[in-house]
Amino acid sequence: MTMALCAPGLASSSSQQGIPGTQASTIDIKGHDQKSTIDCKGNGVTISGDDNRITLEGECSRLTVSGDDNTITAKSVTEIVVSGDDNKINVDTVARVNTSGDDNKIRWKSGLGGRPPEISNTGHDNKAEQDK
Repeated sequence: MTMALCAPGLASSSSQQGIPGTQASTIDIKGHDQKSTIDCKGNGVTISGDDNRITLEGECSRLTVSGDDNTITAKSVTEIVVSGDDNKINVDTVARVNTSGDDNKIRWKSGLGGRPPEISNTGHDNKAEQDK
């Protein structure tokens, strides 16, 4: 299943997410210097491009960022995984945050289910904090 996106330079592909009985897709963003709004619809999003301004609407199963200098705004993400550098991510609701890149800033308003998100940071100079 391939999903059509209207923004130039964005690629989309379908893949299994490892959850038994589900077929979630992953939306791949590989371009540079783009501004786009995407409805996750429960899918994952992978951003490997640089200097993008991406708004993610709806619920995202996973946000994976390996690109650099991206600014990402999201409503709800189950898991954020960042290996890129100098990214800024603002999310309303998140369950888990894993950072291995450097100089990333992740801000959230609340954790899923009213609990604070689980935070794992193996990178350098990353900030993952609640937006109060």
